[in-house]
Amino acid sequence: MKKFTKRFASKHLVFVPVLLLSVSIPMAEAAETAASKSACKQCIKYTGWRGELDFGLGYLSDDSLRFGDYRGLEEEGFNLALDGDVHFRNLDGRYFDLYARNLGDDNRQLEMRGGNQGSYQFRFAWREIPKYRGFGTQTPFLGVGSDHLTLPADWVHASTTGGMSALQSSLKAAHLKTQRETLDAGVTLNFARNWTYKADFQHQEKKGTRTLGAGLFFNNATILPAPVDFTTNQFDMGLSWAGKRAQVQFGFIGSYFDNGNDSLTWQNPFSSSPLQQTFRAALEPDNEFYQFNLSGAFAITSWMRLSGQAALGELSQDEPFLPITINPSYSDLPLPRSSLDGKLDTSTFNLSGKLTARLNNRISFTARGKLDERDNKTPVDFYTQVPTDLFPVGGRFNRPYSYEREQYSAELRLRAHRILRFSGGGRQENLDRTLQAVARTEETTWWGEVKFSPLISSQLRFKLESSKRDISDYIPPDDGGPIDHPLLRKFHLADRDQERVQVELDLMPAGGLGLNFSYFEASADYDESAIGLRASDEQSYSVNLSYAIGKKITLYAFMTRDEIDADIVNATAVNAVPWNAVTRDRITTGGFGLTAHTSEKTSIGFDFVTSSSKGDISVQTSLQEDPFNPLRTDLRNAKLHFDYEVNEHWAYKLYAEYEKYSSQDWTIDGLGVDGISSVLTMGEQSPEYNAWYLRMQASYRF
Repeated sequence: MKKFTKRFASKHLVFVPVLLLSVSIPMAEAAETAASKSACKQCIKYTGWRGELDFGLGYLSDDSLRFGDYRGLEEEGFNLALDGDVHFRNLDGRYFDLYARNLGDDNRQLEMRGGNQGSYQFRFAWREIPKYRGFGTQTPFLGVGSDHLTLPADWVHASTTGGMSALQSSLKAAHLKTQRETLDAGVTLNFARNWTYKADFQHQEKKGTRTLGAGLFFNNATILPAPVDFTTNQFDMGLSWAGKRAQVQFGFIGSYFDNGNDSLTWQNPFSSSPLQQTFRAALEPDNEFYQFNLSGAFAITSWMRLSGQAALGELSQDEPFLPITINPSYSDLPLPRSSLDGKLDTSTFNLSGKLTARLNNRISFTARGKLDERDNKTPVDFYTQVPTDLFPVGGRFNRPYSYEREQYSAELRLRAHRILRFSGGGRQENLDRTLQAVARTEETTWWGEVKFSPLISSQLRFKLESSKRDISDYIPPDDGGPIDHPLLRKFHLADRDQERVQVELDLMPAGGLGLNFSYFEASADYDESAIGLRASDEQSYSVNLSYAIGKKITLYAFMTRDEIDADIVNATAVNAVPWNAVTRDRITTGGFGLTAHTSEKTSIGFDFVTSSSKGDISVQTSLQEDPFNPLRTDLRNAKLHFDYEVNEHWAYKLYAEYEKYSSQDWTIDGLGVDGISSVLTMGEQSPEYNAWYLRMQASYRF
């Protein structure tokens, strides 16, 4: 703590006089405000139907999977631009709301709700989200999207990718994309007095393709286009009661996951014996989860409140095992059981509570406690391994680890003066694990915060936090798998000293002008780790500005700089000379924009964002290799919207967006599908594009 405080003071306290001087800026004279009654937000402002329908066309300049990520716009050309809101109200309290967005795109959204105020509500929603998972990807396999991949009839097998003479002529584009479709439906019923029942159902389907790596790196390894056919059904129900001093809710959550494909089978593109020409890999198994929960709060007195929650649940997975291998040479290898019979029990304890007390007009106190136990009851057995159906290797025991976590915290807040507030507290987390390298970790955190507000128009906030994590003996469990270096310490299971500091300054030096300056630093030392993560440091600086010029123009600007560093030590073998690795990530993000109402009928807005990142990785070994090429990304995005109101019913909307993106990744760029002789990849490349999108709509209000 002393080392960190001294280092922080030498680097950053030079700015404190500037901050203190800034908060003394005199506040601009406040504008007069006429006294008026606040408008009732729940009162009905209209009856009958009203809404706004937007319809028109959009145009994308170029094909770009990366630009279409989440937007649903990936192909050059025109698309329908359909949006709208529809609302209904009457004096009896009945209402209906409909919201539609991007109905002509692959990221369409439709939401509806209706009912009677204070009595009942029905809900319905439909959402689609596209996600692109690879750029420039190709494959020689046929049947992409299915669970069975085959090679062309003229395929030439070889021991390395360089010898596959039919590879280039067999390649076809294989866009890696998933489409998530979600249906939500729900109802809320208010009955009797103070009782509410709420039920929600969600059906989610996720379909498409993604990559799957299978095989051994030194022989017969392939990156494959694996199918995605996931279905998840989730139920969420709750019954609650609310009184003047207490609230109680009982709930149930159930989730059921189904994978339409239990495995992926593919032909081996490498030279092999007749018994190894077809491989198979299992995919994600079906599983289900349920949980019962109880929560409540009770106001003991006007100055003391107690709240808490408890939950019990179970996660299970008993999908039948596939045979160990489809290689007939080892078809007689037995499985220890027909299914995993996996069962994760969260029912013993999952308790949390909170006590809030106001000791007097200046002092308040909050205490929290939580006990979370995960009991993994999955049976432990010895499993024989046949990687990629090639040949058996040493078997392993499965490792169904469990844990018990205790979390306690207390916080004291003091309002010393109208302009000065102090707060501080501590947290304790104890974690007991089974079948892990560390049986117990204990982490203690202390923190303090000061808020100084000399004027209504300014506030300075300073927070300092220090934590220390201690571990029990580090003894990796022997499950038959690879053995770690005896001096290795996994970063989440290692002794750690961590310090955090945060400084924020908010200013309003003039009417309509707001400024925010913030600084954050987190430093962690792993001094007891001879092999592994040794130190990490993260810093962030940001400046935000907003300025309202009258009632018609609003300006904003921001700039953020993030710096993330890490020092790592490793060794290839017990007696090998350790090597050092240093990572340095730098991310700079900035932007500005404005919104202006140039007349009663016309408004215009502009937003510009730029973001760039650079990641340096330097590895120092006895061979004195050159550092890796930097990892880079650069993004420029500009948006312009223009709205013109013709009359009370009709308006026109114009939207334009331009985006330029480039990136560099030495791990994939330039390798192609055959850049690694022992691995047939999909030739993924770093995305780079330059695209603009234009949308024109007519808007009808009724």
